[in-house]
Amino acid sequence: MSSLKFNRVDVYSPGQEDLLNLWVRKIMSNEDIELDQTVHYWVHIRDIERAEEELRVHGEVGEYTICGRRAWSQKMVLSEIYLLWNRYNAAISGTHTAETLGDIPSPAALSVDGRAERPNLAPLHEALLRCGSDGWRPLTPMRVGIMECIAFAETELD
Repeated sequence: MSSLKFNRVDVYSPGQEDLLNLWVRKIMSNEDIELDQTVHYWVHIRDIERAEEELRVHGEVGEYTICGRRAWSQKMVLSEIYLLWNRYNAAISGTHTAETLGDIPSPAALSVDGRAERPNLAPLHEALLRCGSDGWRPLTPMRVGIMECIAFAETELD
């Protein structure tokens, strides 16, 4: 009997107990975060579930590693969380400034120092192409995912 297996790497899901949500909650609580040089290939659970379902529906079999396509250093992610948390607070308090409303480019456009080798996504990409999709192309922008994590964490604080 053939099967389908997924090895999920660097997956985050709003409201869960993963590392990215831990950082969000710590920033929201003004707690210190221990810095490290680890590089992650973050991917939102919604993108994972979409790809997994596509493979199941089309009867694909095999073992696939699934993670994001872009490398993110901890510094880059923390910068995004701080930016979005400050924007959220400014919106709630009505204290927006040019800085909080500015068009700050995402660090996703930058390269990562000390880049870790990304898991091989070619088998996943090829399998999704066989299913008639565009291959492995996560659709959830990091900023959107982080805002969802902030929203979930904010409801927990209330």
